[in-house]
Amino acid sequence: MARGSGSVLAAIGLALLLSAPGASARAADTAAVPDAAAAIDDLRRWVLETGDNQGLAFVIVDKREGRVAAYDAGGGLIGSAPALLGLALGDDSPPGIGDRALADIGPSERITPAGRFVAQLGENLSGNVVLWVDYDAAISLHPVATGKRSERRQARLDSPGGADNRISYGCINVPAPFYASVIRPMFQDGEGVVYVLPETRSMDAEFFGRTTGPGTGTGNGM
Repeated sequence: MARGSGSVLAAIGLALLLSAPGASARAADTAAVPDAAAAIDDLRRWVLETGDNQGLAFVIVDKREGRVAAYDAGGGLIGSAPALLGLALGDDSPPGIGDRALADIGPSERITPAGRFVAQLGENLSGNVVLWVDYDAAISLHPVATGKRSERRQARLDSPGGADNRISYGCINVPAPFYASVIRPMFQDGEGVVYVLPETRSMDAEFFGRTTGPGTGTGNGM
């Protein structure tokens, strides 16, 4: 989770307009967090219908199911894979967490923030190239970290379902082959967008109910 000296990445929150078929039914229950698979497809469609990805390739992270899906700029699926997420439930990073040592981060603070993030590749403190999702909060997407054997991170990725996929300090861990063959090539030439689905807020609150457009932030994921 530690940051490096690469390009500082601003976590920009933009949101989506609520205007597709079936939107009124969804708007009627803004308090409910929708089914994970349906939420991914809803978000993918809204990204394309609103142009929220600004013509960039994008990634959707599903915390509830522990999955990552990568799409080209036109919404075509490039690949998907299991993912490990932050140990704690929540949609907002604690203030100032990016400046703290891992040893000073408690279990309840190990959160993968929800929201829309402009992401790009850069180095971490170890000199490894990661995808910086929220640089200020030290949140990145990277190959699975297997240094601490007791955490069984690779085994968690290999197991079916997402019940045991909550273990990280907030970073998004994916299989090394998926990172090398899908994520890194996607972002090799510049920025892309990472969307992290909420788990404690509704999709309307996180995305659909907000005004889209450059410079409009959600306030989430910082």
